[in-house]
Amino acid sequence: MKKLVHIILFCMFFVGPVWAQQGTKADYWDDVDFNDTTLISSSVLKDKVIGFLFENACVDEAHFDSLSIANLNIVFEKAKTNMRTYEYMLELMLNGYTNMGRDAVTDYLLNYPQLAEGEITMAEGQRLDSVTEPFQKVRVGAKAPDFSGLTIDGKSYQLYDSQANNIIIVFWSTDCEYCHDFLNSIRKKLDLKSDFELVTFALAENQKEVAAEVKKMHLLGYHFYDEKRWDGKAYLDYHITSTPTVFVLDEAKTIVCKPYDWLELKDWIRNKKQK
Repeated sequence: MKKLVHIILFCMFFVGPVWAQQGTKADYWDDVDFNDTTLISSSVLKDKVIGFLFENACVDEAHFDSLSIANLNIVFEKAKTNMRTYEYMLELMLNGYTNMGRDAVTDYLLNYPQLAEGEITMAEGQRLDSVTEPFQKVRVGAKAPDFSGLTIDGKSYQLYDSQANNIIIVFWSTDCEYCHDFLNSIRKKLDLKSDFELVTFALAENQKEVAAEVKKMHLLGYHFYDEKRWDGKAYLDYHITSTPTVFVLDEAKTIVCKPYDWLELKDWIRNKKQK
């Protein structure tokens, strides 16, 4: 089921009915001028690139990351002929693969594929850095952005004052069934009194709705609601574009895992215990 969801999300995120059945032919790119920046404001360039990725990655989820990286290498080698096009493609791909939870591909993109040192100007580099900065701040291995405030039941909480060995931060929506399933798995299968500290940020109509859902799920931990919703500080600091989005922190507040689903979180816990 997990493999199927990954494939569907890949095809759903990159909008439109893209059917690039000739993606592997040698002349596939002949009608694409990567120097033509007017293509950025249309769907032509995006559809062409996604068509290529769709045929050459979605067909084999078992090797999804490695196939994606190999094909993205081809795309970015062509895109770097014009840095405006490269910048556009970089942001598009970062959003797509981040939403799918493909950290290996995201990390690859954050290293500016196919660009060698000295190949671009300082100004071009600064523009690329502005694109990647939100993603760099919340990549695995980075220090988690701090936050503080009052929970929905009036408790004061500051992330960097926590003494917990492991902290799970969950951004979720009250109307998201998958979010509820994820949170219920965390509640049922993890020790939230000693092994893990749970912190959640909920998208909802109002705080009462969040309180009702938290009570219904019997969730321990610290639960926040921000009426600014997607524009709330924590959502912006953690670059949240979809729910659920989950981060696992260690005692030093380093991001050590960004599980896409419960199975990935369970695998991380098992591997951690084996070390």
